[in-house]
Amino acid sequence: MKGIIASQIGIFVMIGRLTLAPVAEGAEGYVRISEDRRGFAVGGVPWYPFGCNYFDPYVGWPPKLWQRFDAEKVESHFRVMRGLGVKVVRVFLTAQSFFPEPPDLQKDGLEKFDRMLAIARRYGIRVHPTGPDHWEGNPVWRRTDFIADPQALESQAAFWRAFARRYRDEPAIFAYDILNEPHVRWNSPAMRAQWPNWLREDYTTLDSLRKAWGDEGKSVQSFDQIEIPADAAASGSRALLDYQRFREWVAERWLRVQVAAIRAEDPNHLVTVGLIQWSVPVLCGKPSQYAAFRPDRIAPMLDFLSIHFYPLYGSDPTLSQESFGRNLAYLELVLRYVKAGAPGKPLLIQEFGWHGGDKPNVPDERSPRDQASWCREAVLQGRGIAAGWLNWAYADTPTARDLTKFSGLVTEDGRTKPWGITFRELATNSSLWYGPPDKPRAEAGFDVKQAVCDPQAADAMLQRYYEAWKVDRRCALHLR
Repeated sequence: MKGIIASQIGIFVMIGRLTLAPVAEGAEGYVRISEDRRGFAVGGVPWYPFGCNYFDPYVGWPPKLWQRFDAEKVESHFRVMRGLGVKVVRVFLTAQSFFPEPPDLQKDGLEKFDRMLAIARRYGIRVHPTGPDHWEGNPVWRRTDFIADPQALESQAAFWRAFARRYRDEPAIFAYDILNEPHVRWNSPAMRAQWPNWLREDYTTLDSLRKAWGDEGKSVQSFDQIEIPADAAASGSRALLDYQRFREWVAERWLRVQVAAIRAEDPNHLVTVGLIQWSVPVLCGKPSQYAAFRPDRIAPMLDFLSIHFYPLYGSDPTLSQESFGRNLAYLELVLRYVKAGAPGKPLLIQEFGWHGGDKPNVPDERSPRDQASWCREAVLQGRGIAAGWLNWAYADTPTARDLTKFSGLVTEDGRTKPWGITFRELATNSSLWYGPPDKPRAEAGFDVKQAVCDPQAADAMLQRYYEAWKVDRRCALHLR
């Protein structure tokens, strides 16, 4: 308890040095894309979305924020976040608490979200809602392939129409994040039903398909007989490449419907979608791991791009110097790939952390310093590419079964971690990480068509990028 009190006193002192500026009302309060199209602005003044993903660390795992909502605890967390320089929090809406039965939003969930927005307004923090997700249970409408199934697609669009209609005049909302880490399934009833139809529309005739597919198409007698390709690398397979193109088409169709639903009701807020890092086809393992939300194909529908990144390149969870460099190169490749597909649109790193995978590190005495070192260097590596960063997550979560157990800015009992101190330095001095790149950029070829079909070839491309990155001396770290 003494540690918690001491930490909170320290945070209160920090707040005293910051100006508590509530979110402005009216048109001047909304976040816009900046005039130079590289970042964001509020009221014509540059604004930098530096913050974190938020949920109460003591509401179970996955977090049951809305089912166990405690406004006093939420306010205490926002007070701490304000002291750390947090400007935006990403929060997960859940299907069960907000939209259990289409087409109506759940009153109880909305009342709790309204209370959070009121708290956020007072502390000058903007909220970045994402969802609806599965963390508090999956209603019937979501127990299917909710990206490919037309009925589920329309149910999710109904949610966004209703939600955007309700909050169109709320400047405390930064932007809508349509879904967390969407991923097009490889094989489902909806995918099997639509694959032949897509081929029929794309090729028109069997002769055209046979000509394009070569030996793979010789035995094809009907579009309806063409099965989904095996989920295995097949270098040079036209059928596999077409299936990845089909998955990208499914992703585009789903996203187009969701974006249209929002824009029909709300002209004030920006729209994005939280891409998993396997939207960039490296370190995928097998073709199905590619998420199929291809940045350059979905960018025209969105106001800005969002990507998640965790250092998964290599097996050393303690981030040795070699692993450190490999993952910085991997990060740079991911950010450059996404940014190249969205010219003139900002890029937000919507989740990032100091290690990845579903097995949490058991931290030793060096781990808090490792976290601060990695996260700081990751942010600096994105200079000239990224327009904002959101840490995963606000606090260490004791019941988590993945990296969330040790990825917070503060410990589970509220003590500021070394990364929290470093985070505040970055949050309050955007010139450290936002601006033109201060290093040369590595160059290495990246063949997307080959990468989505051949994970080993994609990994070889990443290795070549890393080698080029080392030659460019981009591995010179900023560590203190």
